[in-house]
Amino acid sequence: MIRASVNDIEQQARIAALPPDGITVFLLGGGRVRGAILHGTRMVDSMRANHALGPLETMVLGRAYLCAGLLGSTIKGGGDRIGLRVDGDGPAEGFSVEVSADGSVRGWLFKSPIVVQGPLEDFDALSVFGSGALTFTRFSEGRPRPYIGTVPLKTGRLAQDLASYYLESEQTRTAFKLGMDFDREGRPTGAGALYFQALPGADDPFLAKVEEALEDLPPLGRFFAEGGSREGFLDTALASFYPEVVGEARVAFDCPCSRERFAAFLRSVNDELLAELATVGPWPVETVCHNCGSAYRFPKEEIEGMLNERK
Repeated sequence: MIRASVNDIEQQARIAALPPDGITVFLLGGGRVRGAILHGTRMVDSMRANHALGPLETMVLGRAYLCAGLLGSTIKGGGDRIGLRVDGDGPAEGFSVEVSADGSVRGWLFKSPIVVQGPLEDFDALSVFGSGALTFTRFSEGRPRPYIGTVPLKTGRLAQDLASYYLESEQTRTAFKLGMDFDREGRPTGAGALYFQALPGADDPFLAKVEEALEDLPPLGRFFAEGGSREGFLDTALASFYPEVVGEARVAFDCPCSRERFAAFLRSVNDELLAELATVGPWPVETVCHNCGSAYRFPKEEIEGMLNERK
């Protein structure tokens, strides 16, 4: 992956002053609820830079990255991956994001920039996605086919619709909370996410208390923008549930694409297309990874060399 250079000195200093990105996995109430809290300000800011996104696009895709990052903490196999995809008929059209076992998150918006009519009261409202569906895909190493589950969009708010997926497809009570904060120039200053999931044996009164607490939690984006840490959030906002930390995990915007991979793709195209690229161009031939926005360029001479290799 080619990381976009960021020349915004003020934003660089602001991000550098924050606690590191990452995920803390915990239990509540003596093991009745499993949860994870994610700080992902650097991840979202890097994503914004590589995809050259505006504030609205950063909000929409950023929330998808935060959800995917949280789900990465549930991956058990080293080669497993989880994908989230929304397909809608609204102005955003949807997105596709993926997280791997090492916490690397990548993905793209189907429509950028997003053109909306009038101001939005909620950046993640149904008017952005319209009617459509949310698809959850789990790729398991060693299995020939992935597991795929799909639910219709009910609210257009990713946190609620993802919770609906878990309840309907996996019969598991789950709740998500997402938060992002921006400055007046539209730059992300804080990004975080949290989820709770009921474990076997969790009683309804306790789950009701946890769900009620979720609604009263401070805004996650602002909390991290002000320098808050994951551990500090557990010690303050969730102290009454006696959180027990059981693990830490990495989360970052990252993509395994490379110039070598795209060169291999060009070498594999049919003879007619490769000959056209070598003789007609345009040069340099540019290939773009839609997952991370990296652009790899190949001059005419290199394309001619690929064609000559076949001859």
